[in-house]
Amino acid sequence: MNGEPQHPARDIGVAGSFDSSFDSGSADDGSLDSLSFEALFDHAPFGYLITDTDDVIVRANETFSAWTGFGADDLVGRHFRDLLPPGSQLLYETRHLPVLRLRGSVDEVFLEVRTAGGPVLPVLVNAVVEDGEVRIGVLAAANRLSYEQQLLATQRTAESLAARITVLQDASSAFATGGSEEAIAHSLSAILEETLVASDACVALVSRSGALDVIAGSNPLDGLIRGDHQLLGLNVVKFEEPVVVHATDDYLDSYPWVVRAMREARLQTVAVFPMMSDARPIGVTAAFFRRERTLAESETEVVLAVARQASQVLTRLRAQEQLAYAALHDQLTGLANRESIRHSIALALEARSPVLASERAVSVMFLDLDGFKTVNDRLGHHVGDAILQQVAARLRNAVRVGDIVGRYGGDEFVVVCEAGGEAAETVAARIRDEVRAGFDEARGFPISASIGIAVCSTECEATTDSVIGAADAAMYESKRLGRDRTTVVVL
Repeated sequence: MNGEPQHPARDIGVAGSFDSSFDSGSADDGSLDSLSFEALFDHAPFGYLITDTDDVIVRANETFSAWTGFGADDLVGRHFRDLLPPGSQLLYETRHLPVLRLRGSVDEVFLEVRTAGGPVLPVLVNAVVEDGEVRIGVLAAANRLSYEQQLLATQRTAESLAARITVLQDASSAFATGGSEEAIAHSLSAILEETLVASDACVALVSRSGALDVIAGSNPLDGLIRGDHQLLGLNVVKFEEPVVVHATDDYLDSYPWVVRAMREARLQTVAVFPMMSDARPIGVTAAFFRRERTLAESETEVVLAVARQASQVLTRLRAQEQLAYAALHDQLTGLANRESIRHSIALALEARSPVLASERAVSVMFLDLDGFKTVNDRLGHHVGDAILQQVAARLRNAVRVGDIVGRYGGDEFVVVCEAGGEAAETVAARIRDEVRAGFDEARGFPISASIGIAVCSTECEATTDSVIGAADAAMYESKRLGRDRTTVVVL
């Protein structure tokens, strides 16, 4: 065998067929003399090899030599499989050769070919068996591979974006139906646990005292970290950035108590994310993993986006609750306001039962502060406001559980008791003792309470206005009789 292909102008297995009539010796008009089929073979835009049936290379074109850096002398006489790295050799011997022997041809098998310089060359290989030879066409696939990788990356990005949109849509739906802080927090905790495939998740909100109170989900570290200053969540609130801690020695210096607690709870990773509203933190949400877990940037972005949604809903709920509270409560003292008191009296009157007359009687107490106007005029409204706030607190301490206390206006207060006159008088006596005890801000200025009580049995047909009017009149009678006393009227 002299290394020359027996049929250099036949099908080369890649770019179609050359008609065998185009033999270089068949030209009779001289027009084909300039067209060298040898040149076409050597300089084709693809690699071309011919092997015998034992996989030994008998010829290779110059294109393949240029791609690989091996000269013709380096290629001829070698097995084609020897040009392949181990992974491609395995694929070549288990897939390519068996199919070639069975079918006589193989199309587009992806392989890698060694080069003289070291790097491998990704290629697509077509092969056909003809006249006792194996003709192999080799297409460089680096650009195609890069293109496919770009397509795959784009596809993964699209899938990730679609998954993120789905999570955000599900979160929006869940938050839209939540009517309380607890419901929103439970939805957020469940979404976080499912999205990150966490073993546990929880949501903790910042209380008025600045502590973090878990209101949804479960915290496996609860009770394992002894000091508030060691809590990971408070660091997240302080710096407003997510924190991921692993139970490895690398994190012992930064989070010693957290890492020890994680090991005790058999956790490998903890991730805590801030919940922001109007650029300020209102809480955190945390995910716990019993395996080593690294969070991708896209996962962190999704969690922060969902947490932001939840924070906005929670802020709106709190605003609504504050508005509802303000509509029914006195701004200075926090007691029920005039409108709320009237509503409570109306409900109490409706609830009276003839069967339980002795227990369901309603007593409305109207009290006015004696000597308060002098304090207000001489010491100023700021002192007067402080005293009104203290009176409100003392009234709460003096009444029974279930009694309703409100500020009717100025220095006038109302107490609604579902009880008869005797029980109401006992409450009134405690109130007068509380008020008479004096106030540090108004030393030398005695303050007391004149009280009027209107008692409504189950038989009376009193209205809210008539009951308040009767209690108010009784209060003025107490003032007329010398102040700091209680007058009772039965309707």
